[in-house]
Amino acid sequence: MNSWRVLTSVRLVRLASAPVCQTTAPGTLLVTRNGSTKASFAKNNDKQNNKNGQNNNNGQKAAIALASAAALALKVYYDQEGISLQAQTEDEDFAHENRVRMYMAPDKIFNYFASFQLISGSGQETSSVGADRKTMMMTPMDFYSAITPDCTLAHGVGAGAHVDVTEAEVAENKFYTEKSPIQGSILNEIGALGLLSYSDFCFLLTMLSTPQRYIDTAFNLFDVTGDGNIEAKEFAYVSTKMAHKTGGFGSYTNLDQEEILASSSGLLNYLFGKDRKKSINRADIKKLQNDLLEEIIQLEFSEYDKDGSGRISESDLCKFLLKNTKIPPKKQAAMLKRVEKIWPSKARGISLPSFKNLFYVLAGGAELERALFFLDVEGIGVDIEEFRKISSWVSHSELSDHVAKVLFALLDDDGDGRFFKEEIGAVIFDWRQSRGFEKGSLHVSMGQLRI
Repeated sequence: MNSWRVLTSVRLVRLASAPVCQTTAPGTLLVTRNGSTKASFAKNNDKQNNKNGQNNNNGQKAAIALASAAALALKVYYDQEGISLQAQTEDEDFAHENRVRMYMAPDKIFNYFASFQLISGSGQETSSVGADRKTMMMTPMDFYSAITPDCTLAHGVGAGAHVDVTEAEVAENKFYTEKSPIQGSILNEIGALGLLSYSDFCFLLTMLSTPQRYIDTAFNLFDVTGDGNIEAKEFAYVSTKMAHKTGGFGSYTNLDQEEILASSSGLLNYLFGKDRKKSINRADIKKLQNDLLEEIIQLEFSEYDKDGSGRISESDLCKFLLKNTKIPPKKQAAMLKRVEKIWPSKARGISLPSFKNLFYVLAGGAELERALFFLDVEGIGVDIEEFRKISSWVSHSELSDHVAKVLFALLDDDGDGRFFKEEIGAVIFDWRQSRGFEKGSLHVSMGQLRI
């Protein structure tokens, strides 16, 4: 029995029976993802039942009861069998999420992976002019899932599936969220102060996708007054203008600003305090970017380092590079076979620092391609030492000689010991696209040059 499929069916039954804009009742069905899909069920008290009776007709209540009963039956089945409620997510589920990351617009990606809906106001649903405002929000681990192909630590629940929370519940942290397993986690620090809005998502995506050498340029864009500090109002203005919305980028009014500054954003609380009186400087932005990158890298490394040894196999490194590429599966298998023939087991393995240096090279994007073109103007390719030199230009750290050997074993199809742009483009240059980085990164144009 596949719990991923059953729970998805439960969600669809609930949504099909609900009117437009209606969402999951708080405490009825909470979909979380830990390694795959889990369901957590809370008992509805009399007050909640009364509220549901006022807001839903009999048909809707019957559908909800049916969905909850199906999910409860699934839980009982697994409990009786002594198995945790956790399913092997099938390849097609990973493939669907990967397509969302690569091809959907940022606002669609956000809505797919966001698991909460914030109800601002009294929490009473009404059709009057003063109706409560509902805003989709995501947890920090939802954010990690939204940018990580084949992510096994968390999964998107899909647009329209979410849990309602009120501002009071967010302020008191009275709702369940998954935590990052990384010690001293910046994602957990942000999550402890609130949820992430769509503008927060766009900002964090920009922080991760902008090469470190250009972070000063990004800071200058936010420093509207040019005084060397970013205040909450400046941040609210720029982050709103940079966030793509359906139909365009929209306007920015004093009402928009007041709404953002008064929001329950964990990121705003982290950067500017709950009173919004703090400001951040250039060093703060650089530290934020570095802390985010360090944690994202550690999280992704941990998905392969199952035994916590601090090393992953050469084959795992190649799977990390190949996942969500456009290379046909048959060719991927042949490429992996070449590597496994040289390193049949973990052998020397790849350490976290070596993995981290490669991640920074891949995150460089157009910088790596530009450096390769500069060094290989004759079109004769680059050898392993020249490739390591190029990588150091991009990441400002030395690429491990062992990692370089693994890359050449994987990507050097003709075995001539030289890399050409055509050989590595589908893996190295397209790596950012698989994470949606191109949708959020800083772009600089000068004449015909665009990076």
